[in-house]
Amino acid sequence: MKLTEKIHLLRIDFEIPVAQGKKLERFVNTLIIFGNRITLVDTGVKGSEKAIFRYIQENGRKVEDIETIILSHSHPDHIGSAAVIKDLTGCRVLSHQAEADWIKDIDLQNRERPVPGFFTLVDRPTEVDEYLAGGQVIRLADNLNALIIHSPGHSRGSLNILFREDRILFTADSVPLMNDIPNYENYRELMNSLKAIEESGAYDVLLTSWTPPVTDKAAIEKILSDGVVYLKRIDSLVMEFYHRNPGQSDACAAVIERLGLPPFLASPLVNRAFLSHLS
Repeated sequence: MKLTEKIHLLRIDFEIPVAQGKKLERFVNTLIIFGNRITLVDTGVKGSEKAIFRYIQENGRKVEDIETIILSHSHPDHIGSAAVIKDLTGCRVLSHQAEADWIKDIDLQNRERPVPGFFTLVDRPTEVDEYLAGGQVIRLADNLNALIIHSPGHSRGSLNILFREDRILFTADSVPLMNDIPNYENYRELMNSLKAIEESGAYDVLLTSWTPPVTDKAAIEKILSDGVVYLKRIDSLVMEFYHRNPGQSDACAAVIERLGLPPFLASPLVNRAFLSHLS
């Protein structure tokens, strides 16, 4: 999808095997920035390089033009094809330093943050060539600069990217969707990051990893306010059930039930998110 002459969005569809014979259909957005050289923002899951390369070639460019990959964070649906693309093109990989360990050592990530079907989503680690920090500005093309915004909460080193000249903000996974999987590392930091996104007046288009582009101001406000409402509802339920029930797996299942979510989401990943409310 062409957003501007230089900024394109590619939707990557994938499945997560969540239980025997049951798969959860998901998708994630990748950005392709066409300048003199090409920059990718996130790389989707394992095997996504095929769709990325095809899109680049359909737009009259060469795969070898890929110079940089910016990883918004280290989770498997964002880094899945980074290693292959780096190997094939010799491009550099950039991320926040707090994400680097899980990018460079996917076995470590799988141990510390187990996700169903982890190795179907990412199969190889990759090196990180440069660390990005909040406030840093990267020149991507003529008249296109990217402001790096450190937005912790979903993960410690989550990055948002503001494309200043086009007034487009990419928030990756920093905006939780109402009734979606509770998936974050720090509730309070995520609330602060959401507040900063809400209060920023620097963008007209909101891009997330989980939605089509949002251009209507009222729609942007609703997505953000819904995210805040959802997190506050989760917080209330966590305080109720986790303080009442010392068995955390039971408490996690109770919160999931009250949220009206499928029972299989009562998992270590979601329990990890809920426990962050108590710290």
